[in-house]
Amino acid sequence: MGLPAKRIEPRAGRASRPRLRLVAPSTGRPARGRCSARQAAAAARQALVMFSVVVAAIAVLGMGRVWLSAQAAEASIEAGQLRAAIKEARYTGDMLEVRQSALGSPSRIRAIAGEAFGMAPAAKVTYLDLRAKKGASGPVAAKPPVRPASGIDSFIASALDLAAGEAQVLLVGDVGLASAR
Repeated sequence: MGLPAKRIEPRAGRASRPRLRLVAPSTGRPARGRCSARQAAAAARQALVMFSVVVAAIAVLGMGRVWLSAQAAEASIEAGQLRAAIKEARYTGDMLEVRQSALGSPSRIRAIAGEAFGMAPAAKVTYLDLRAKKGASGPVAAKPPVRPASGIDSFIASALDLAAGEAQVLLVGDVGLASAR
């Protein structure tokens, strides 16, 4: 059940193929030929090396970015701690100024001197003139005229001193409170 075999004969009308000839490669670029197995392996190795170098460079750049971010975060934390320390030092300084002002007020010093040491205001004040006068044989101590203080004058003077001392304490206290906010 097969078909009869056909006889194949070359046809006379068919043109024959032209002859192949060798073309010399141009001097501008080398001719491409088939790669041998060694050349293919060398090209694959070179591609792998280049890929590895690119991956390593990307990894190094990524690690550098992470390192810089960590350094920036650390500097930010240190700056915050320094700001807190500066704020605390300013507050402490303001409180010390307030305390110094309160402790150094003339009314407080007079009260402590009177209570603790039994001191009283001087009834008579004497001034010493330490400037050397040529040819002067006068007394060393010069006494300016001092009028005796009456009871009401001494009371008004002590009240004014007390008010001035308290005003100073309040003024410094307000400044201290304003800077603490």
